Amino acid sequence: MEEFTPSLEHRIYEFLGNEKYIPLKQHELAKALRIKGNERAEFRHLLYEMERQGKISCLRKNRWALPEKAHEVIGVLRMHNRGFGFVIPDTPGLEDIYIPEENMNVALEGDRVLVRVVKAPEGQRKGSEELAPRKNGIIVRILERRLLNVVGLLKKTSYYWYVIPDLPGLLKTIQVNVPTPKNMPLLEDHKVVIHLDEWTSPSRPLTGDLVEDLGPIDADGTDVLSVMRQHGLTSEFPPDVHRAAARHGKELEDRFLDDRKDLRERMLFTIDPDDAKDFDDAVSLMETAEGNWSLGVHIADVAHYVKPGSEVDAEARYRGTSVYMVDRVVTMLPPYLTTEVCSLQPDRDRLAHSVEMVLDPDGKFISFETFPSVIRSKMRLNYDQVQAFFDGADAQISMLPEVAATLTRMRGLAKILRRRRMAMGSLDFNLPEIRCRLDSRGHPTSFVKRTASEAYQLIEEFMLMANQAVASIFSQREIPAIYRIHEPPNDEQWERMGVELKALGVEARPSSRDEMNKVARDAAGTPLEYAVNLALLRNLKRACYSSTLKDHFGLAMTTYTHFTSPIRRYPDLLVHRLLKAVELNKASPYTHEELAAMAVHSSQMEEAADEAEEESVAIKRLVFYQDRLLAGESGPYDGLIISVAPKGLIVELSETLQRGMIPFASLHDDYYVSSEDRTNAVGRKHRTRWGIGQKVKVFLSRVDRARRLVDFYLDPEQTVAAPVRKGKPGKRAQRKR
Repeated sequence: MEEFTPSLEHRIYEFLGNEKYIPLKQHELAKALRIKGNERAEFRHLLYEMERQGKISCLRKNRWALPEKAHEVIGVLRMHNRGFGFVIPDTPGLEDIYIPEENMNVALEGDRVLVRVVKAPEGQRKGSEELAPRKNGIIVRILERRLLNVVGLLKKTSYYWYVIPDLPGLLKTIQVNVPTPKNMPLLEDHKVVIHLDEWTSPSRPLTGDLVEDLGPIDADGTDVLSVMRQHGLTSEFPPDVHRAAARHGKELEDRFLDDRKDLRERMLFTIDPDDAKDFDDAVSLMETAEGNWSLGVHIADVAHYVKPGSEVDAEARYRGTSVYMVDRVVTMLPPYLTTEVCSLQPDRDRLAHSVEMVLDPDGKFISFETFPSVIRSKMRLNYDQVQAFFDGADAQISMLPEVAATLTRMRGLAKILRRRRMAMGSLDFNLPEIRCRLDSRGHPTSFVKRTASEAYQLIEEFMLMANQAVASIFSQREIPAIYRIHEPPNDEQWERMGVELKALGVEARPSSRDEMNKVARDAAGTPLEYAVNLALLRNLKRACYSSTLKDHFGLAMTTYTHFTSPIRRYPDLLVHRLLKAVELNKASPYTHEELAAMAVHSSQMEEAADEAEEESVAIKRLVFYQDRLLAGESGPYDGLIISVAPKGLIVELSETLQRGMIPFASLHDDYYVSSEDRTNAVGRKHRTRWGIGQKVKVFLSRVDRARRLVDFYLDPEQTVAAPVRKGKPGKRAQRKR
């Protein structure tokens, strides 16, 4: 009987998947599958188990079908801070499903759930700051509870202690079990971690055990530590990982240099952010006798120190990536390896893996080779220094003459490579990023909006070339590998992109990368540039890792991987191991299936890291505006309408990219209703219209740090909506690249 269940499960799944299948009752299904009488109990048990796992569904009158035939979908729940949520289906290409608050059942943020798709009530307008799907859903089953621990603020009533969760979408409070484990003290207004009890009914309260006290809410660093704990992050490493890392000496042994190319006399150096501690890439550039370029990209040989299956490797694989919080770095590798042994520090002999590429004067590949090497960086530069040098401030920078000469050559080559990549169709929106400046207590003092400098783009172009070269080795040999891929927008995203552009007065409806680039070029230098680029960017898919070779849509490359950051990204470490196996003519250390699993895990960890990083900046930004509100500095602030929600206009402040809402209830001149496509809102009486892309002046009215919400009200002097621009954007203006 041990082999019976798997084969029976397969038979059930195949039978229900037949396109001619009509849902049958349990006894009818048993008869159709020729289940014997003594097997009926096991058959019934298996049906219910498959239903519990979300593989099949039980319809009315005990009839069975696959979820898709029952209008059911499996996916991950993402909750919104205004109560509703979205389920992102497991099946690629399926539309996200809107979940009204009343249809949540007992699901929580991040849960894997089974959703029954239903028709949206007449007149209901779905939406959020992001793309709102057309489908409504009801969560019918929790397949996997992924939210186990919750971080929040500890409070008390006369009768019990409770926690207000940090998670924006978790609007319920959590009652704390008393007594606490190990009699931990309960201290009001402390941030704490709660381990949730099983929750079986939405009519019952959430409860849980106190497992960690993070400190007073206003204590230095508590806010960022709270974000880290909510995302399962810790800066600490297990003792056995520290011990394993410490076995490697800081100085190189002669035996490590066997079979390595000695590049210690080569003019090469590192260029990183000014606050970087880990230097995992160095660059070199020479002119060949034939008049070509010899570009060298030299990457820290982390694979030499971190062996598969070791304690350090297991921890690095689990973490997946380093996480760059607003005030600290949660490293993938122990600090001893990250900042000492593996880091390409200046004037220190270091093991590397080099990619040397010969390029013609136009930047085309002629040839390349990869090999293990030993290098000695001549200088540690940062982006600001290099940019100052490019801008003509070289007299203020202490720099070796040879480094200055090499930088000048590199600048010329980088421009050639960038122009060539853009000509091939690579996307380049260059939207600004926000950097938060903190005082010694970790309190935000200001925010700086930055775009990619020429110095940053130089390193970017060189890394892209190296990643592309390494990827081609795997693809040409058709061996198992891990790639960095970026799929094109699906039909719904193309459609939404066109809708948003039309609302901005751009009539183009892109359906290809070239058409997207044309829209971006036409908008460059006009007042609509930022809004247009935002409309294009937010309708793209995320790049991810895959064991299957696919194009990288954004970079316009058919073959691409990540090789250049093994200190901070686990997929890069895998690629180094795969490359070494090729160079030594050995079999791949991993199967396709193993790489597929690691690609999925790495993509998930990267997404989680991005969320944690953005959240750490977001909480500092809320503190910043709360301080301004308390100080009476409520505005006005310049903003841009970027979306229209059911209850108001979503505005992004130009100064800091802080987003918030102008509630329709605060617009007293009319009764506003958001449009079906959520691109504008129109007053019923005066037909005044507010739409995406319009610039507004706003004042702060509320900053809710607990729910991470900001509300604005419109500058009283701006009581009439500015006309929405029609037609194509104006003539392109010159801008720096």
